[in-house]
Amino acid sequence: MKLSSLGALISIGLATCSISVFADGWKYLPVLDSQYKANTTLSIVGGALNSTPVGSGGYVGAELAFNCLLLQPPTGVIRSKISYGKFDHNGLLLNTFEVNPRWTTELNNNLTFGVGPGIGLVRTEKNGQTTSMAALQVGADLDYKIGALSLGLAARWQDTRNKIIAPGEQGANNTLLEAKVGYNF
Repeated sequence: MKLSSLGALISIGLATCSISVFADGWKYLPVLDSQYKANTTLSIVGGALNSTPVGSGGYVGAELAFNCLLLQPPTGVIRSKISYGKFDHNGLLLNTFEVNPRWTTELNNNLTFGVGPGIGLVRTEKNGQTTSMAALQVGADLDYKIGALSLGLAARWQDTRNKIIAPGEQGANNTLLEAKVGYNF
């Protein structure tokens, strides 16, 4: 998918969201509502990333999650999850910056499940060559809160735009399974 195709896909998504805002129960700019609560969580993450060019290895990073400032649905909540992570395995260094909105619903008082798409910027280094590329992803999260402590599990699949990262290697598509430990503000 070329960058212009990515732009068209994002435009269609935004237009669809804009139309949905006018549906009954949707809140536009909930941050301006006196009842808005960000419910911010800052977490460290660790897990296993399986990358197309080099296989599986360790992944570490951080995630900031909060209730979306722009849009909230009539049921559940959209959680904005911004993360940065690093993967270094078999000569491939991969740094990811991601924005992942998740439609989230409570399974019980302390347990939530979220699912949604995301976009990212991936920077790779391999054999002395550095490449930056856009990414699209989809993922799911399971988060459990115990007072100020947050524990979570997440999975996501990331499709990088097919750029050459080293001679004979194109793209850095990957799957990530991670555990999170965080603090609720």
